This record gives sequence, C-alpha cells and structure tokens, in this order.
Amino acid sequence: MKKSNPALMLYLKATAWFTALLMSLAVVFVPLMPTILELMGFQTFFGITFTGETEKSYVNVLLMGLDKEETRSDVMMIAQLNLINNAINILQIPRDTYINNKRSDKKINSAYGAGGPEKSIEEIQTILDIEIDKYAIVTTSGFRDVIDAVGGVYYDVPQDMDYDDDLQDLHIHLKAGYQLLDGDKAEQYVRCRCIYVTGDIGRVEAQSGFIKEAIRQIIERNQYESDVNTEELISKLGDMVDTNFEFAEIIKYAPFLLNINMDNVNIMMIEGVPEYRNNISYFIADNKKNQQIIRDYFTPDISEADLSEIKARDDALGKNYTSGKTVDAPVSHINPSEVNVYILDYSGSGGKALSEISDKLKSIGYTVAGSAVAKTATADKTYCVGNPESQLSSMVAESLGLEDYYINPDFNNDADVVIILGKEE
Repeated sequence: MKKSNPALMLYLKATAWFTALLMSLAVVFVPLMPTILELMGFQTFFGITFTGETEKSYVNVLLMGLDKEETRSDVMMIAQLNLINNAINILQIPRDTYINNKRSDKKINSAYGAGGPEKSIEEIQTILDIEIDKYAIVTTSGFRDVIDAVGGVYYDVPQDMDYDDDLQDLHIHLKAGYQLLDGDKAEQYVRCRCIYVTGDIGRVEAQSGFIKEAIRQIIERNQYESDVNTEELISKLGDMVDTNFEFAEIIKYAPFLLNINMDNVNIMMIEGVPEYRNNISYFIADNKKNQQIIRDYFTPDISEADLSEIKARDDALGKNYTSGKTVDAPVSHINPSEVNVYILDYSGSGGKALSEISDKLKSIGYTVAGSAVAKTATADKTYCVGNPESQLSSMVAESLGLEDYYINPDFNNDADVVIILGKEE
C-alpha cells in the first residue's frame, strides 16, 4: 500500500475504529467517517435495491498494543464486527496466557517478537477455536496521542496508584477519584498491574472498564458537542496503526461502523486460572469454557448475508433514532391517501408478511410507494419510521396497531414513512 496517498492512508487508519484495545479507537474515528466518505465520493443513502450477492457477515480482528520496545504484545484482544446485528464483541487475552511452543518463553505475548502478527494469530488460534481475519497494531505512544486528540477521558480512578519501573520507563502516579485523564495518565491507568491482587487479570478487567467508558463518552461528545481535534487525530493515526486491512475492505465496512451503539458492545475476557509453572506465573486458558464463549458470542447465526440488505435496514432506522408511544402521539388530521409508505420486509416470511401489510395499508387508504423483500437479513421487530418534521410514522403505526413509532433525524427517502417488517409479523 502506498503511503503517498493521504486519503488512502486515512481510510486504512480508520481500521483503528476496531481497535478497542486500551480505549477503543473505534469510536475515535466515528466523528470523522461521514466526512471521509463524502470527500472520497461515497454517499450514505437508503438503498432499495438488493444486490443478491452474499458474503461473510462478520470480521474477526486481532488487536494488539505493543510495549515500549515493540517486541511484545502487552495488550491482546479479538474484536468481532457482526454486520447482521451491528454488534462488536471483544475478547481480551491476558498477556501471561500459557502457550505450548518451542520457545523458552511460554507466554502468549512473546509470539509477536517471534514472528510478528502472523505468529500471534497462529498461536492464539491454538488456544481459541476462532478464525482471525485481520489484525491492527498500536503502540503505547500512539495510544497517548489518540487520548489527547479526543480531549481525554473522564474516569473514576478506584484508588491511589504509585509505581516506578525505570527499566520499562513506566511511572505511575495517580490519585483516586473522578478526573480527566489525558494521554499520559490514561496510559498509566491501563498499564498498572501492581495494585491488583490478581496481577495481569486485574489489569485486564480495569482496561475493560476504561474501554467502555471511553466509548460512551466519545459517542456522547460526537452527538452533542464535537471537541475532538480532528486534524491532530488524523496526523497521529497515520503513524500509530499497522494493519492488513485493504482499502476496499474499509470502504465496505465503514457504513456499518456508523451504526454501532453502546448497547451492542460486549467486552469479556477468556476463561482460565492463574498458575505457577517452573516458578513462572501464567494464565492457563480453560478450553471448554472458552469454546462456549466462542459459540455464544463469536459464532453468528447467519454466517453469510447480502450486505446491501443490512445497510438498507440500518439506514432506514438510522443510528440516532428515537421512539415514542403511539397512544401519546398528537392526533393527525391528514388523509391516509396523502401518505406514501415504503415497506421493507425483514420478517423472513418470504414476502408473505409484506403482502398482508400492503393489503391492509391500501384498504385504509395509504399509498404503498414501493417495497423490497430481504432474503438473508432479518429485523428483531417491526419499525414504523418517519422524519422529525411530521408525525406521520405515529399515524401509520396507529393504523397498524403498533405500540411504538420511530423518528429518524437523518431520514432521507422519497416516501413519507418506511416500515421495516420484523420477525414477529
């Protein structure tokens, strides 16, 4: 990949969105993504034509944070972007996890120094039954820069932290209490392990809490007040992330990343127990329990899907949608014949639900402007969606006996209301 193309490099570094390691660079890039897409000629839109082409509906990424010497991966996580349900599942791997290899160092974090990200992937896959598609790597200095670029993260430090290690150039001096952590202080917090009885396990748990809070705050800032230093962030990302994502892959995944919300972010750690072997502290992974985690969180019900179906569903509802109770909505005096409705059938009924709803709407007097049937993707429930300027979605929802109606502030469709038929229909 040529680094001389700024737009290309910016998009490649957008894979940092996945990099939930330490504080999740994912949300760092959310404020930038719409602008980048527009600059590169890609418009987000509500598509009504499905391609009919199916492909893998998820991607598994190994995220690694390197130590100062960049020879060990002190932080390791597997992050899965599930395109079907717009979820990110993150599985943390303690750096002391035991790996049966031919090296004298049996800890998983030594794999990077032995053969780079490819070796790390190979060895992780011997303890976890999961296929890893891509990798993204960030240094600790890069982590500090990104935290500073987003304006820091407010966090409640649970207790005083004081520790110095000149060899590691690690100096931790934090006071307990709720405070704004800049890049330097955030690094101190996520690297500290000396205060935890369980050592590295305690640190991993602390990192998990910090990640979720960082994601929440940055998403909130993006929605209500943009204090992210975009210019600085872009310049830092170009130097801090090493990834094997291709340009076309970033183009494909970018729209789905915009629809992630905190309710769909799950962070967990692999199961196991600490144990001393030859007077060395290890974390011994529990294969049986970890197989269950992979089945529960990292094995999607639908392994392949038409991604255009998913995008149409998500664009219709919108990332920042709000809902209201139909009974509480103002009474509309508009004649149904003046309301155009578009129907997206995600019920999995093969078009049966679409036919029934269409006939019902027409009998009331509504105009059904168009429809489409999804063959691979589904919706969990039925959504009746409109724009903020009218209460037409509440009017249609009432006609259909739906308890809730939905408002999409970014509604962009020729129809007045879009109905997304869910599986219960």
